[in-house]
Amino acid sequence: MANRAAVFVHRLSGHSLSVRRLSIYGSRLTLHARRLHASSAGRSFLSTLLQTAKTKNPITAQWNGQPTHETHPELVAQGETTPGILQSEYDQRRRNIVDSLPDGGTAFLFSAPMHFVSPHVFHEFRQDSDFYYMTGWNEPESVAVLQKSATARRGYTLTMFVRAKEPEKELWEGPRSGLETAVAAFGADEAWPIRDFAKRAAKLIGGAHPVYADLDGEHGLVRSEQCGELRQILQRSNAGARVRRLTPIVQRARLIKSTAELQLMREAGRVSGAAFAAAMRACGPGVSESTLQSMFAHASKMALLAPITDRSTLTTDHPAPITDRSALTRPAYVPVFAGGEHALCMHYVLNNAPLRAGDLVLADAGAEVAAYAADVTRTFPVSGRFSEQQRDLYCAVLSVQEQMVRLCHADAGYPLNEIHRCSTHALATELRQIGFHAAERDIERQLYPHHVAHYLGLDVHDTIDMSRALPLRPGMVVTIEPGLYVPYDDRFPKAFQGIGVRIEDDIAVGQTEADIENLSASAPKSPADIEACMAR
Repeated sequence: MANRAAVFVHRLSGHSLSVRRLSIYGSRLTLHARRLHASSAGRSFLSTLLQTAKTKNPITAQWNGQPTHETHPELVAQGETTPGILQSEYDQRRRNIVDSLPDGGTAFLFSAPMHFVSPHVFHEFRQDSDFYYMTGWNEPESVAVLQKSATARRGYTLTMFVRAKEPEKELWEGPRSGLETAVAAFGADEAWPIRDFAKRAAKLIGGAHPVYADLDGEHGLVRSEQCGELRQILQRSNAGARVRRLTPIVQRARLIKSTAELQLMREAGRVSGAAFAAAMRACGPGVSESTLQSMFAHASKMALLAPITDRSTLTTDHPAPITDRSALTRPAYVPVFAGGEHALCMHYVLNNAPLRAGDLVLADAGAEVAAYAADVTRTFPVSGRFSEQQRDLYCAVLSVQEQMVRLCHADAGYPLNEIHRCSTHALATELRQIGFHAAERDIERQLYPHHVAHYLGLDVHDTIDMSRALPLRPGMVVTIEPGLYVPYDDRFPKAFQGIGVRIEDDIAVGQTEADIENLSASAPKSPADIEACMAR
């Protein structure tokens, strides 16, 4: 018999709504469903069963809290849960994590909370990366619970607690995906309203099995209200000793990108490259750093808007002359657009000064595409041409960067920490060739005080708990970003003082040197390419 899935809505205790996915063998239930659907009364009954909010308002009855294939086919293809990532890939991710848990182990993942600028004024929501990696769900006030089970069809069960659809709240706050969508489109076996989490969590942690959860705010992250509720439940039940951190397990999985993830990161690199070219063309004396920042953001959007060249394909069903996927992108982080001596500050983000003729601009910016980040840095002359001293420093850093990129393959056997040590030595060598003599200790402490690389993915500084002492493996994506920042200090040549240069690309690690891929190669980088771009 074919294995059929049905989604049921049922009420518990007269008020609490849950949605479950049931695997049905045989045709009896299907036959009853068809008989119900044959009559108007039956169709109304089925509609009542399968729709939490009974309303004709499209905000709550038709829309979701994030794009799905049904609502945004231009963004999410058939079979995908989120843009570019298939439902089957999310399932495999969960299986991989569950395989790392002991029998009966339970893992809790929490969404990010909303952050507010002021009362009733909120920042744009950005999902917790571990939560998004495991579910694809992009709403706050959500919890996913994975339980390893030898008897479960998939080897695990996924219970989600999410915001139920409420027409009155959605009128003001925007649409929600709701319980049914969590089951039907996001792979949950069961979904409950988030308000029920505290009273049901105790049942989910019953027994003596380990509990995996990240309960403490680390790296500046603020945890959700439900995270605090679970902490209190564990304390009351004296189960705190059974708690293990989950994020190291998830981060180990996130460290190696799938083919689909690499494609999204390739697109993020392409979009960022187009935006850098636009910013370079807009650059000139008197232009504000802020203008370049805005130009970069605008060009990132425009890079995902493609005209349809063959208008014969337009129909009444598809009348648009363009394919616009710009909703997929936003800035991956607060960018740096540092003119002149502002580049001596590693993360100068004020971006509010006019650019001066004869200076360089250090621009560290990246687009995020479907939640995956690019992180790219270019340094270019405000007036469109490098001076002799600027070109010498730039080419020294560029040579180091290209040498380090060639080490990003598994056969070389280098971890990022070793590549950093190589970059420091290489920079000292390059500087001597232009008459800039500096001890390696001065390079490490002052001229080049940051690491050459970090991991990249859903986060800009991705998988932050993973050591940079790990040997590189195919599927990793890393940045390579040597820099040189010459302070106003007479220990260093006066002609170079006040100049900051950084060059950064996003590198997909290969097995061999020939397999290395520069995901951000489209951003102009050589002095000749930069000057040619700015001359247009």
